[in-house]
Amino acid sequence: MEEVGLLLCGHKNTAGIAKGALDQLYASIVNFSSKSLRYLREPKSEESMSFGPFCARVLLENSCAALVARLDCFRMMYLSEFQSQPTYNIGKRARSAFAWSGDVFPEQKAPNSLWNPEHDVERIDRALFSEYLNHLYWRPAVTMMLDFIAGYSNDPALSEMLLVPPEGFMSSVRGRGQQLYSILSKGVHWEFFSSSLMLDDLTIKESIRDTCLMIGGLGLASHFIPTAYASLQPSEAVDAYIAFRKVLA
Repeated sequence: MEEVGLLLCGHKNTAGIAKGALDQLYASIVNFSSKSLRYLREPKSEESMSFGPFCARVLLENSCAALVARLDCFRMMYLSEFQSQPTYNIGKRARSAFAWSGDVFPEQKAPNSLWNPEHDVERIDRALFSEYLNHLYWRPAVTMMLDFIAGYSNDPALSEMLLVPPEGFMSSVRGRGQQLYSILSKGVHWEFFSSSLMLDDLTIKESIRDTCLMIGGLGLASHFIPTAYASLQPSEAVDAYIAFRKVLA
């Protein structure tokens, strides 16, 4: 599953702190996507029921972290350097730690006017799925992506992506992302105390597949953001996505 690692982390011709962070994320994404794919393909087993949600949850979080790293390099470079300090304590949560709420999803509702000159810097939300990044990054990127992949219209691996509306892309990602995070979290933290509520094989497989589809689409679109770090050439990104979809099937 190296293709999904490339889609999320970009090319490896990088250097310095950012390279270290992205290389580590790449290794994790390839590892857990491979495991997730195995649980998706294989018949139900005790292992798939126990570890399928965990692998998909790690894949979802690390994929989003990789996108944050490429769109906001300072954030990942800061975290990498911070964790390298001799005073870093893994037993104590740092207030600046990477978080699903804050780094991926915005902690506050977007203001009615994004460009109000009275906004303080704190109100300009830089979360991956914030309305600011949607306006500046995701919506234009999806528009450019659709124009580019129109030339591949006969390839069934791109049929679903060709139906994505730029104006509705982020709202769809937010809704599905929150749903997947919630479902997979229950499989990780064992929040169910009634056997009748345990995640069933179909739900686990659907969640794994939906996670792969979501991160694959985000990864492809990210390479059409001109300022994204370590981006592939558009044709390389499309080829990687097609290969990824064929493996996912």
